[in-house]
Amino acid sequence: MKFIPLFIALALGLAGCAGDPSRLSVTAAPSEMSVRVAVRSILVGEIALPEYANAQEVVRQSEDGLIEAVPGVIWADIPEDAMANALVRNLSQITNASVARAPWPLANLPDAELTVRVEQMLVRFDGQLSLSGQFAVRRDDGPWGERLRTFEIAVPTTGQNLPDLADAHAVAWRQLAEQIARQL
Repeated sequence: MKFIPLFIALALGLAGCAGDPSRLSVTAAPSEMSVRVAVRSILVGEIALPEYANAQEVVRQSEDGLIEAVPGVIWADIPEDAMANALVRNLSQITNASVARAPWPLANLPDAELTVRVEQMLVRFDGQLSLSGQFAVRRDDGPWGERLRTFEIAVPTTGQNLPDLADAHAVAWRQLAEQIARQL
């Protein structure tokens, strides 16, 4: 019986020595695109991801089509926040507008508001990152000011390493920002 507390202490000590998971951080993929838009300011509002894509674990599709966690890898940031930040950065670079996340930080209200609802954000078994869903742009300048569009983006991953997965997400998020910029 004397050995049980010692065994538990040893097991807990060894568990504490296990390495922390690697964290996947997405760095912006710069765009070559430049669009002059009719709005001066854009609010990046709600970004909604499916539950599996917004979890702490990075996921992929297995051979049998199931969604599984990539072992030992978690997101460095909440995926919805990372995607929103990437859209702000990319739209700021691509357009001539001031772009910020909600809540709006300036005194004057924004000229346009963006909402993105993602249906799928998943590295498929074939090695493609699939990003699909719908975005809405709301402007208060008449009946032509509102836009509702779907998007289907597929970006090949060059491998299963962390930099490969991060690069694929950065490229997909940049392509989404480019599609949105064309609608402003």
